[in-house]
Amino acid sequence: MRLQTLLVPAAFAALGFASLASIGCGNGSTNNPIRVESGGAPDDVNVPVGDPLYTAKPAPPSGGPAAIGSEPLVMGGCTVQFDVRQQVASEVDGKIELLAVRDDAINPTDPLCIYHPRDINKQVKYRKLREGMTVKISEVIAMLDDQIVATRMESAKTTREAALDVQKSAQEGVDLSKQKVEITEKAWKDKTGSFVDYLQDRITLTRFEENKSQARQTIAKADADFNEAAVMMKKHRIASSVNGVIRSMAHQQGDFVKAGEKILEVQSTDVVRLEGHLDVQYSQFVKAGMDVAVEPAIPSAPILSHKYQKEITGVAVSSNPGRPLVVSTSVDGTARVWDVTKKDALLHNLPHPVPVRSVACSPAGSPPLAITGGDDGRIRLWSLATPDKLPTEPVEASEKHTAAVGAIAVSPDGKFFATAAGREVYIWTTADAKKLYALPAEHRDTVTSLAFTPQCTLITASKDRSMKVWKLGTEKAGVTRTIDHRSGIVETLGVTSDGGRVVFDQDKDRLDLLSVADRTTFAQVNNSSPTAAFATLAVFNSNDTLLATAGGDGELKGGLQIWNIPAAGGRGSEVARLFTPGRVPATTAAFSPDKDNPFLVVGTSAGGVHLWKPPTERKPYVGKIVFVESSDANKVNVRVEMNNPKELNLLDRSTANVIINP
Repeated sequence: MRLQTLLVPAAFAALGFASLASIGCGNGSTNNPIRVESGGAPDDVNVPVGDPLYTAKPAPPSGGPAAIGSEPLVMGGCTVQFDVRQQVASEVDGKIELLAVRDDAINPTDPLCIYHPRDINKQVKYRKLREGMTVKISEVIAMLDDQIVATRMESAKTTREAALDVQKSAQEGVDLSKQKVEITEKAWKDKTGSFVDYLQDRITLTRFEENKSQARQTIAKADADFNEAAVMMKKHRIASSVNGVIRSMAHQQGDFVKAGEKILEVQSTDVVRLEGHLDVQYSQFVKAGMDVAVEPAIPSAPILSHKYQKEITGVAVSSNPGRPLVVSTSVDGTARVWDVTKKDALLHNLPHPVPVRSVACSPAGSPPLAITGGDDGRIRLWSLATPDKLPTEPVEASEKHTAAVGAIAVSPDGKFFATAAGREVYIWTTADAKKLYALPAEHRDTVTSLAFTPQCTLITASKDRSMKVWKLGTEKAGVTRTIDHRSGIVETLGVTSDGGRVVFDQDKDRLDLLSVADRTTFAQVNNSSPTAAFATLAVFNSNDTLLATAGGDGELKGGLQIWNIPAAGGRGSEVARLFTPGRVPATTAAFSPDKDNPFLVVGTSAGGVHLWKPPTERKPYVGKIVFVESSDANKVNVRVEMNNPKELNLLDRSTANVIINP
């Protein structure tokens, strides 16, 4: 979902609100407004480095600094609750014969598959009710012993059918009697017949009409008896009045219940309530009846997983057309190649004599290649051009680093690559694994992230909490820009494919998308919940529409968030939340570059490699404020209600962000 910038009226600014920033649902904390980054040394675009290392493309427009006051109010981490419950109670005394829903598709061997106790031939299958099971509106969920009622219905039906036969015969008698009366009446008047015959035929007609009337009365009484029995049958067959989830089952099959006694509850899922709060100074901007945007955090499990013995240190996806390969590395000394387009995904192991610390793949348009870095400081190149015949021996660079290689990046044309080991950063050629030169040791600590741009620059990030932009030449490289004051919590910082934006880890709950050209903040990604923090990585997909971020401790432990990239001056909206099995922390992640095979692959500290299909752009969901009340001198409680569409299916006690445009 792409939220457009929500502008605060100028009148609010006149009241002294320079920005209506994000408000945490749990603690009401206020984030800093979007600003121009001022840290770092002055730009030095004229640093001499020789001819450009590769053909440079023009830098995209920076977009300029975002306007102050463009942030909406955000209630983060609001709790979703199902507010409507149906108390399912018996309307009559009786024995519960069945607590189940009809399910023709259920496997007969399923432990939940049951039959009606009187269905001797097992013709109709039911799914036994259990707490947490979903049911549909008007679906029968309980049956009481209805044998007496069924007998009454059958008796009424039989009586009606017999009365209909009598009515038919009586009608035929009436029709014939009327004809005979007409004949005898004419004969009497013509003096050819007797008056007595005429009277006798009239008496016969009256008897048939009486029989017909009695048949109508019998039919009416049979219909009344049948309808009464049908009402009683409905009371013996209890249906759900809402779409919902089974809760609080008070009785089981075989129990005897009295009229009015509770059997179970159905918690409605059609409408949900979200509860959050704002700092009291924002109370004037919210009122009942206001529409708000809702961004639910919907967790999902991976569609494919594989297991290593030890921590996953790197994942990369090849550019093989129509058949992207995942290369995952581990400290157990393996670099495995996976073909996610096939059921038997494991293709090959690229053998290493030491733990493998990093990996990168060449981009589209260049020969498919994987480059790995090991604990021994060596660089190894592996051809992926023939997926069904992968190499067992690498092309090994003649030179090596003095420490383990922790990061690798490949240039946009695939002809060069960079490696980082400690403070060392080397530039190499991919054709012959030849080292061109080393970057000056400008960083004061280990370099954790590398990214080439189409502008013939290299962006590095370090544990010294700085980010540097390097101008790359054929002879050497030089720093043109330094951006300081990172929080340092995110080690791998993504750069957009056009080289225009880079992720800047401002603090634990805020990431800025900086313009590389002028260091202004283009947009922001915020975690408003006080227990949600960023960590480890933030990487873009191939067309720069999504950003994947890893969570730290708290509610995001073992999780990743997928964000839509906002427009200039906006805030990113969370479109998906992914959790690794066992909620193990993510160590590395990469998007597939193949638009026909989109996926996100994630490695974890426990040796898991997991794959998700990335979300498509999600439409905005709208709720309505129904209740605003001051809870104390500092907080205002806000209640929002919204529909719970089928594609959304929010769960009770899940969380969502509520975006309020004053």
